[in-house]
Amino acid sequence: MMISAIVLSGGKARRMNGEKAFRVVNDKYLIEYTADLLNEMNIPFVIVFRNDGEKSDDTKNLEKDFFKKYRQTITWDLEGNKGPLMGILSGMRVLNAKWILVLPCDMPLISRDAINNLIKYIDIAEKEKKNCIIPMHENGYIEPLFSLYMRSSMEVLDRMLNKNSSNKNLSMRNFIEHLSPLYVDAKKIDETGRAFININTLEELKRINSKFQ
Repeated sequence: MMISAIVLSGGKARRMNGEKAFRVVNDKYLIEYTADLLNEMNIPFVIVFRNDGEKSDDTKNLEKDFFKKYRQTITWDLEGNKGPLMGILSGMRVLNAKWILVLPCDMPLISRDAINNLIKYIDIAEKEKKNCIIPMHENGYIEPLFSLYMRSSMEVLDRMLNKNSSNKNLSMRNFIEHLSPLYVDAKKIDETGRAFININTLEELKRINSKFQ
């Protein structure tokens, strides 16, 4: 398989007062929007949950129920408190595809068209010897968690995470600076920008729920 996906669900979501992945939008868990779409598109994927001792029993049970429902590969961060880079590395370790689609768990308006539009750039990236494809908005803001990475970039992740005991410079932007990125116009991925909307606060959760009513 040329493409597989990682769905990152490891954030502590302090502004959400709980596990972001299992917040409800229009009677579905946030994470289900991404999982259902990937299933519909026949893209194999792995869910990466955080691995620490702070999870409640309720959260652990939700993770178990999610696995029973989707029968999807689930893994946990190899090491805690390393941010999304550790989540990506943990996911890449269990996938074998040449290209890895990295997505967050909190984009309820994610669409098939947006994912397909991103995938279309793989041929260009390979011709230009680029190893990641990153949407970029007009203001220079990038979407590193709605992007494609070659699995070979795992070597860079390994070096960054193994050499960095202080957790400094473990940002997505710093990771990308060590790669050879192909930046693509975010409007070419989703002209409306709706697919990139993610939920970070309870107010945003309330607002997105109101759109479905």
